[in-house]
Amino acid sequence: MDLTWIDEYVDGVIDYCYSRDIFEIYDSLNIDIKRVDKDDYILQDNEAIYIRSHFGLEAVFIRDNLPYRYEKFVLAHELGHALLHIEVTKAAYNSKLINRGKLEKQADYFALKLLDISIDEISYEGYTQEQIAEGLYVREESLDFII
Repeated sequence: MDLTWIDEYVDGVIDYCYSRDIFEIYDSLNIDIKRVDKDDYILQDNEAIYIRSHFGLEAVFIRDNLPYRYEKFVLAHELGHALLHIEVTKAAYNSKLINRGKLEKQADYFALKLLDISIDEISYEGYTQEQIAEGLYVREESLDFII
């Protein structure tokens, strides 16, 4: 799957917000971050969820117990959904036709690029993918893009 088109979105966000810092980007784009209990119904058993209201208000609801570095990855991932998948919310009535796996991979790729996460293969030699993901504070599935 060719995801290099997402690089242009990442570059555009960095240029527009003059930053790679996820919290500064959220501030620049006026997207609220709402930390909620991990069992809060709004999360629907996810770590976070991006919501855009009919009035254009945007927020990410995120579990309040995530490690700081992993929280940054999750916020970047949700920003990927916000910027790359604008039409998905309009197509909610066709949700069975949406390829969620593809959308998740795109958001993971966006997060890795935005946060400039890469792997030093020598430092992680002999580690399992789970250990590498924990060390980099990313989802294990996202490692496909950097290993």
